Amino acid sequence: MRALLLSGAMLATGLTPAGCVMDDLDDIGQMFETPTPGQAARWALDQHDPDRRREGLVLLSTATFGGAEVYQQLYRDYVENDPDPLVKSAAIAALARHGTPEDAVLIVPWADRRVSSSETVRWAAVKGLQRLHNPEVVPTLVAVALDREEQGEVRSAACVAMGQYPEDRVVQALITALDARQLAVNADAAESLTLLTGQRFGMDIAVWQHWYDTARAEGNPFAGQLEYRYPTYSRSTAWWEQIAFWLDEQQEPSLRPIGLREVNEQRTWEDFGPSDDLVERVDDG
Repeated sequence: MRALLLSGAMLATGLTPAGCVMDDLDDIGQMFETPTPGQAARWALDQHDPDRRREGLVLLSTATFGGAEVYQQLYRDYVENDPDPLVKSAAIAALARHGTPEDAVLIVPWADRRVSSSETVRWAAVKGLQRLHNPEVVPTLVAVALDREEQGEVRSAACVAMGQYPEDRVVQALITALDARQLAVNADAAESLTLLTGQRFGMDIAVWQHWYDTARAEGNPFAGQLEYRYPTYSRSTAWWEQIAFWLDEQQEPSLRPIGLREVNEQRTWEDFGPSDDLVERVDDG
């Protein structure tokens, strides 16, 4: 493989000096290096470098063992106490991936503009609430979706999160959100209405309101409810990932939120023990 990359580099650049080629190969090799669990743990606990803390949190939370209780304790601590918005956002995403329905209550305050001035943190919070099912967060989701001063991306994510709650206040808020100035908010509100009711009326506010009022008067407007699964990020495979076939990168599947899914749907981590280094340092305070 190194010989193949070496020949390709020489042909592409027309350069033959060994030092230049080897430098290029070293750079490519660094792209494929994965930090060890111990290194990721040390980064996550680096109180002097928020970039390292964020990187460490991301690495831990996306690892097969990232849901171990010792890591959940770390995520919760950073959600509540870390002053850096990017670190806090990474901790929110980690806790939403591996936490419990009760953790939604810990996350939800950060979706409020009165609590956090960081759009990144607020967006992470409403995205996290797409993954954790807890009816206690509905009032905040409704308020965010209807907040005309809030950024469209945050309002849109709140509309998506509401698609798991078959409640009158949710439907009314989603119908109102169809009139938002941002198209993404309109589209996600319409999609959540379809998930909740099984009906497809697009962004027509009048039709949705008439149908809902009629259905509520006649019986259960949620009889045709569809299954809610939180959206996940997907992308095409990069060229270097095709070359580095040994990495075996897996894209995250879309699942039902924690609190709604069956036990056998829960991502498991029991077979992968947490890093001893992190366990010792967390236990030491």
